[in-house]
Amino acid sequence: MSGDWVIVADGAQARFMVFGWHDGPRRGALRLFESSQLSNPECTVSGRRDGRKIKSGYDSTSYRYTDHREQHDDELHRRFASRIGRQTHALVMIGDVSAITLVTTTRMMGLLQSALQPVARIGISLRTLQRDYTWCKPAQIQQHLSENG
Repeated sequence: MSGDWVIVADGAQARFMVFGWHDGPRRGALRLFESSQLSNPECTVSGRRDGRKIKSGYDSTSYRYTDHREQHDDELHRRFASRIGRQTHALVMIGDVSAITLVTTTRMMGLLQSALQPVARIGISLRTLQRDYTWCKPAQIQQHLSENG
């Protein structure tokens, strides 16, 4: 296995992938393999459906109704980014990691960069790309990464 890892994440899931040598018909080809996955059930469709059961409150300062969903969503994303940071730190401590490419949405980018600061302090190179590739297969992600340098 190579020391290059790719983390593809959004608010609902994070996929940890590593480059490795392919043993198929095209031997010697470096391919991207999925190693592990984390999910954030509170940001899935069923989790959002449960969140809608919360009643809105009256905000007396601005004389309008508010339910503070944006603040709640931000907190859910911050917690999930923290979980991704802990998982990444554990993977770094276990394996031979030299570089991590973080592919994530704009909303999660800042949260994940701060959550991955302990990994960057160890000396691991951290590259970023603001795209949503969580729906892609590993071969498609590898193709997109090579197109984006």
